[in-house]
Amino acid sequence: MFDRFTEVVSLVLGALAVAYLVYEIDRRQRKLHDLWDVLDGEDAVITNTLEEMVERGELLPYAGATLA
Repeated sequence: MFDRFTEVVSLVLGALAVAYLVYEIDRRQRKLHDLWDVLDGEDAVITNTLEEMVERGELLPYAGATLA
């Protein structure tokens, strides 16, 4: 009985450790995403298309903004 109990405790502690690692990785990833405002693939395509439209003169940039 004692051997079975220790196996269950080990399994539960291992599952908790893995869950904590997943949580910590997700938390750090969200923190970096918020810090750097990373664009995903679709957002990057839209941004590039809008910048090209501004360069061609199809769109005018916001009056208070400057192009980098």
